[in-house]
Formats: sequence, structure tokens, C-alpha cells
Amino acid sequence: MEINTRDFGLVQVDEDDLYEFNEGIYGFEDCKKFAVFKKSFDDISFLYLQSVEQLDPCFLVFNPWDLYPGYKPILSNDDMNACDADTIEDLIFLVIASIPSSIEEMSFNIKSPVVLNPRNKKAKQVILLNKDYSVRYQPFLKDGKAGH
Repeated sequence: MEINTRDFGLVQVDEDDLYEFNEGIYGFEDCKKFAVFKKSFDDISFLYLQSVEQLDPCFLVFNPWDLYPGYKPILSNDDMNACDADTIEDLIFLVIASIPSSIEEMSFNIKSPVVLNPRNKKAKQVILLNKDYSVRYQPFLKDGKAGH
């Protein structure tokens, strides 16, 4: 199927790429259906989470394990139930990027990832129980503040 995107016009996605967020995403609670798709530039693929109902929001998302070695998300029972998952291994985690003017200052919300259940297409943005995870994790800072 084709969806209209904010940044790329019409994009082809599979039904398997669609997820239902019963509670929306923080700040966009009215948006309930999203597509996850890849877009490549110069042989580098990027992953996006795009609302299917509106042009906004569209988020650049990443696998948290690519950015934060040892990432071990702890979900509440309510969040596990909302995703209808038995174990963490049943789920896909994506973190939303915030892109300022400088790539070094890019941050990732590793505290509140988007959690997808590929089996039933249920999804939710959660707040992890991990106390040491930040909403502004900055792995690319070169001045010794990375991760804060």
C-alpha cells in the first residue's frame, strides 16, 4: 500500500509495516496508526516512523542497541500487557532521534522507546523502569559528556 509522508511524498509500505498505537505517541495522542519504513541515501538506510493518518508526525528512529551497548529495557507489567507480549524478546524497540543543527548534539530518547509487537501489530511508547536511562542520550558528543 502507499502512504503519504511528510518528508518523502508517497512511500510504498507492506501491511506488515503498520502498527496500532492505542494511546498514540507522546505529544501526538490523536495519531493511532503508524508505518515503519526504511529510506536509503547513498547506501545508508534510515528508519522512519510515520503517522498514516496525517503528515505529522514523522520520526527518525533507531535500534537502541546500535547506540547504547548493553541496553536492557525494563517494562512495567501494564506496558507488557498493552503490547500483548509475554516476554521482552517478543518486542521490537525503537528510539526516537532529536536532530539539532549539529550532528554531535543529536540525542536519542532511550528512556521512552517505541515498542512494537510484530506478532499482533500492537505498539506503544513506554517509559522504561530503568532509572539511569535518559530522554536525551547523546552518544556523539566529543567533550566527555556523551550519554548525559
